[in-house]
Amino acid sequence: MSLIIATTLAPDPTTGPATAKTLDGHADFALIPDDLTGLDAIEFASWIGPLTSRLGILPEARITHLEPFHLATASATLDYVARARAGLAVDISTTPTEADLFGRRASAPAADAWAEAAGVIDVIRRLWDSWDDDAIIRDRATDRYIDRDRLHYIDAHLRDSTGTDYSVLGPSITPRPPQGHPPIVVRAETGNEAARAAADLVLVDEAAGSVSLEDLHTELASGAPVLAVLPAPATRVEAAELVGSVRVLSERGASGVLLTTSAEEQLEFSVRLVSEIIPSLHAAGLRETPGAAAARNGGGPADLRTRLGLAPAVSLYAGA
Repeated sequence: MSLIIATTLAPDPTTGPATAKTLDGHADFALIPDDLTGLDAIEFASWIGPLTSRLGILPEARITHLEPFHLATASATLDYVARARAGLAVDISTTPTEADLFGRRASAPAADAWAEAAGVIDVIRRLWDSWDDDAIIRDRATDRYIDRDRLHYIDAHLRDSTGTDYSVLGPSITPRPPQGHPPIVVRAETGNEAARAAADLVLVDEAAGSVSLEDLHTELASGAPVLAVLPAPATRVEAAELVGSVRVLSERGASGVLLTTSAEEQLEFSVRLVSEIIPSLHAAGLRETPGAAAARNGGGPADLRTRLGLAPAVSLYAGA
């Protein structure tokens, strides 16, 4: 057994890089929240990616006020920068204050924003797949860099959270990401069933009143991994107690945990995670050692899909 262990990584320029380097080679991924008040999560992830070699990098994107085309190209570029270790945490925005930061559209109820998000996830994957893996041919004889027959035209029609229809056209301007589909993560909450059904991995915070682990496993026909969200332990006693909690969550069907911490505490917590918590999980048989994981992956770092137990992504246009 090897449970997925992840943590949040606030986009803080002071503690963020050191925290990421501490987590590298130990945690499976870091989720970079974006509260729209500080550094952009994807830009911060593009900085952290080259500083690490094994850590999965998942920036959060509040897609309600973002352009799906730009989000698809930015996340594909991140997967190149992070050498096949990128993912994308999809979230929404519902407040007037956040809407005013963009000035594109008014705020809307969460149910309408999540309905749009489900469609955007599909469009992002279609844009990722709009280049075949062998689309770049570099044919000197004909002076062709790209084989246009290996690009796919996209004309997607969506309805935004305020009820306005819009279109997204492709192909993308960025080649297909190294992972094909960087893993998409969605947190489970009331009313976002379609979005979480489209995700590769689902987060559940039972303390916040979202759906239970058992309900999610019944609901998710895709068999997507489910991670339980827990606050990061602040003391050695809490860290020791965490192992028992993780075991119980595993018995209930969790594939791992996401431990949340603040920017002020993340560096200190990363040291505790690496030096105390993960070794305790190894000793309890809940987590394989880094050496065993490296041997299973042929000695090199695994891409993030592999780390999460996801199958290789098949292009939506395979055989087209």
